[in-house]
Amino acid sequence: MKKNNETTEKNYIYDEVNGNHYPLALFVDTDDRMIHEVQRNKSGKFKKHSFLHGKEDALTYTRGFYTVGRRIVDQALEYIRKQIETMDRLDEFVITSSISGGTGSGFCCWLVDELDWNGGYSKVRKNGFIIFPSSKVANNVLGIYNTVLAMPNMIGYFDSITMFDNQSMYNFIDHQLDVDFVDYSFLNNLVAQIISSYTGIRRFNQEDNSAFFSNLCPSPKLHFYIPSYGKLTLINDYVRKELEQREFIQFLKKIDQKLYQCSNNPHYICSTLLLRKRQFNPFSGRLDQTINNLNNQFGQTSQIYQCKSSNYQVLPELAEMKQTGTLFSNDASIASSLKALEKRFSYAYDQHAFIGGFEGWKSRDIYIARDDLKQLQHEYEEFFTVDNQEI
Repeated sequence: MKKNNETTEKNYIYDEVNGNHYPLALFVDTDDRMIHEVQRNKSGKFKKHSFLHGKEDALTYTRGFYTVGRRIVDQALEYIRKQIETMDRLDEFVITSSISGGTGSGFCCWLVDELDWNGGYSKVRKNGFIIFPSSKVANNVLGIYNTVLAMPNMIGYFDSITMFDNQSMYNFIDHQLDVDFVDYSFLNNLVAQIISSYTGIRRFNQEDNSAFFSNLCPSPKLHFYIPSYGKLTLINDYVRKELEQREFIQFLKKIDQKLYQCSNNPHYICSTLLLRKRQFNPFSGRLDQTINNLNNQFGQTSQIYQCKSSNYQVLPELAEMKQTGTLFSNDASIASSLKALEKRFSYAYDQHAFIGGFEGWKSRDIYIARDDLKQLQHEYEEFFTVDNQEI
């Protein structure tokens, strides 16, 4: 872990052995290609039981959930148990995956299911940082199937889902950085920065962050949040791109900063601002009119948290900013994306497109998934009905 000496929490986010710091993380895939690629990266040290892979790609939700994924789930639970034994305490599971793939949808759902029922961790919070298909350009039929089939578990077993899509992240990076080529290292770094700031509330501040996401959730199912992030800057533009506090919060509120884009304008139910900088200021953001005037559904002001830490950057092209921030919003405009997802799924399913590739699938899975997706869409649409708006 880079600069781990700043953290005040030992054996919480890493395991310290003989002066070496090993992240408490498990990388899992049903085939070995991506796992070996991560292992070749020598920027961090990992223990043997931080990596697990199977022998073939899951590809679809059903293979990840019913066949290929089940061959490695017991070993995954054992690796998780071994890491938990080194901890001072277990607060939560932070889970990242791409829901379009078979491992990220099917296996991820089965693993979370097993954590609850056979792992003994049903009372431990499970917060997901999940990459969804783009609501505008996604045309992968298998990805649509995988996403919809995973939704019942995303609704029922996770305490929160922070949503990303690759196209929104590509656009975000392209607008802020003058780089010739944006690869997955930039996208992964973006997701990692947001997760790091969230866990930093506990690691660096010694503050309880258990209510961070629950305060964004007006009802149990409505725990899908959209992050807006800022600011990324190339190292040569560092001085020119720093913003004053008021400009910085206005910058975060722009629609272009959202890392999951919906077709409708934002319709905030609840929101939370997370600032990250080395020097703690109890008044940061609290007197800002932009954040105080954010039109949250119930009229309450946005919560403000601070992560007291430097903004480390792993990529050599990026500058270490004095301040970064993430605006998490529970945004009812997600209903439009859910509606578009259900429409694309229904069209493909009615045409029996690629159904033969879903070995082991059960027809009830389709009906449950569609019903849960429609119900979630309906519950978000009700917030528009209050204001006499339409999706």
